[in-house]
Amino acid sequence: MTIKNQKIVAYLELTKIFNSSKSTLYYGFSSFTGSLLASSWTLPIRTSLTTALAITLSTFAIYALNDIYDAKIDAINDLERPIPSGRATMREAKYLSIVLFVVGAAIAATVNLQVFLFTVTLSVLGIAYSVPPLRFKDGMFANVCWGSGIATTILGGASVTSINTSSLIAAFTLAFLTAGCGLTKDLKDLEGDRAMNVHTLPIMLGEPGAIKVMTIAAFGGFPLLFFSFMFINFNIVALATITLTIALFAYSLLVLYKNPGSKIIYKKAYKLQAYAGFLIIVAFMISALT
Repeated sequence: MTIKNQKIVAYLELTKIFNSSKSTLYYGFSSFTGSLLASSWTLPIRTSLTTALAITLSTFAIYALNDIYDAKIDAINDLERPIPSGRATMREAKYLSIVLFVVGAAIAATVNLQVFLFTVTLSVLGIAYSVPPLRFKDGMFANVCWGSGIATTILGGASVTSINTSSLIAAFTLAFLTAGCGLTKDLKDLEGDRAMNVHTLPIMLGEPGAIKVMTIAAFGGFPLLFFSFMFINFNIVALATITLTIALFAYSLLVLYKNPGSKIIYKKAYKLQAYAGFLIIVAFMISALT
């Protein structure tokens, strides 16, 4: 592989587009789902895809920025990441992030003001998550920030036409599930976070405490999921998808309770939960189209 191709691969890895657990394309799909929920079969395809592209590029920028500020943590948790491995420099990552933020916002501005504002809001949340002095990653508001970001992608997509009850319900449901059930992301990064004195919830609550919080959130989130679809369009296909989603997440919790304290187990549970999250988006898509 040539040096140029190696750089391209490194830049793509910075955006986590091909991440083995959860691709950043998920946020683009969330945006498109928001558009579907707002307009269903009258969906304006071109503007919906343009909005999804803008939000996806902004997400790429957020993840590249996160790698910059987590470079020392990644040197402990994942030495093969582009920056700690030396395949991308800090300067390159900064330029990439800035370009993606600007291009994402510029594309959003071509749709309408609401889409632009939601895209910028997503970018601001991503910056606040990673960059001092706010750095919400280092504290109890990390998952709230993350959940708010997911909600923003849904509402940004819906803003292609107009935000309706269905898109608001989907945004709230995904925000709650992400904020309450997404602690596995921090569990798998415990080693580096501890070394760099980052106060994630699993560190503040302890590993068993974090798993208990996810379990409690799941007991609230699963009924909420069924309740949400009753207001949108409850059908047998959506029901099957939701049931599979709950089964996957429940299995991830079982894995965590059976083998706590293992980084390999935390990664496995995170991957299962990422799949469950994608299935929720699929279920909302199905409901919007049936």
